[in-house]
Amino acid sequence: MAKGRKYWDEAVETLPPKKLRRLQGERLQQLVQHAYEKTALYRRKLDEAGVKPGDIKGLDDLQKLPVTDDVKDIRGRPFAEKLAIPLNRVKMFHSTSGTTTGIPEAVPFSARDVKVFFYGEARGRWTLGARPWDVVQVLTRFDCCHWGYKTMGATMVMLSAGRYNTDQQIHLTRAAEVTVIEHMPSLVVKYFERAKELGIDIRDTKLRMVSGVGEALAETSKRKVEERYGIPFMTLWGSVELGVAAVECEVRNGMHIFADLTLIEVVDPETLKPLPPGEDGELIVTPLWGDAMPLIRYRLGDVAHILPYQPCPCGRTLPRMSYVKGRASQIVNVNGRKILPLDLEEALARTEGLAPDYQIVVDKPGVLPRLKVKAEYLPASKDLARLKARTEDNIGEVLGVKSEVELVPQGYISAATTTFKAQRVVKTYK
Repeated sequence: MAKGRKYWDEAVETLPPKKLRRLQGERLQQLVQHAYEKTALYRRKLDEAGVKPGDIKGLDDLQKLPVTDDVKDIRGRPFAEKLAIPLNRVKMFHSTSGTTTGIPEAVPFSARDVKVFFYGEARGRWTLGARPWDVVQVLTRFDCCHWGYKTMGATMVMLSAGRYNTDQQIHLTRAAEVTVIEHMPSLVVKYFERAKELGIDIRDTKLRMVSGVGEALAETSKRKVEERYGIPFMTLWGSVELGVAAVECEVRNGMHIFADLTLIEVVDPETLKPLPPGEDGELIVTPLWGDAMPLIRYRLGDVAHILPYQPCPCGRTLPRMSYVKGRASQIVNVNGRKILPLDLEEALARTEGLAPDYQIVVDKPGVLPRLKVKAEYLPASKDLARLKARTEDNIGEVLGVKSEVELVPQGYISAATTTFKAQRVVKTYK
């Protein structure tokens, strides 16, 4: 591929908004028809809602369609209800992490789904700024991400290289002259700090970019990582059901929505009423390409907002959304103020002496009188009483709530975490 190439798919990424909307409407009609005719799940849901496929003429009719609830409609339901193709036509299975119900949910893909899925994965990495001449190390162990870079044409460090041992992977980062690392945001700094302990300064390697996936990261935390290591920290968002759905470009003002592939709505998580651009709410997604297991107005649970539309200097005409702030299930109500972990992270990132890991501790249901926080401190921090007071002051200043902070040694929280993602909200009541 020529070095001057700017877009992965210029015709789509620069599509005029009116043409994009028309394309979305056509694909929505086809999806609804397919889901109704081929799945028992959507035939039942649409019949119960009094909606027929012919009622959906375009995007203006989207909200006539019923919402699909992850737990009630999808998790644990027999494939016979959800599948729109014979089981022997499934060419790939992915799965959810299992953090919602404790059991991973298998996600099937047809041959057509596989093609679209990896098209989106490759296009997403190109939008971030990765190129075929990069050497890429995917540390999340997500083979879908690995194949996204491979589809794009990059040189890959195999997922099993280093045998998933962090120290060995760090040595490979240097030996293979890796230029792009993809990792969970909560683990990137730990990776770089461990490299330093091994005598490897990340600044002295060929690494030029980090792609953060799977978790949110506060902007203050992102800037601190970039300033400390001199490497841009880019953001990509999606899920196993969607593939890549939104990506940050070089302008770094929110994420471009792959709106030709996925419709994204923002709603109030309690009423499910649509919210205007700029207002945070729960994301409801409709993958427009679903063949094996179509999903319509699927409650994904993530929280973000749509940005007011304006042309992007990068030249892409696709709409943009904010960075994802967390999960709707993670919202904590403190005296009427709804707080997400990323809101707290902004306050903690401004407090010198704290390590990156933290948790919100919820010890009772309902509205809380104060925010209870467990935060790690750096080994060099000596006056813990003063650090605790400063942390509580910063939380009050940034979030406008009272807090109770418990400081714990660095490594304490991660040692107690059993999930592969950072566990930011812990409920101690039954």
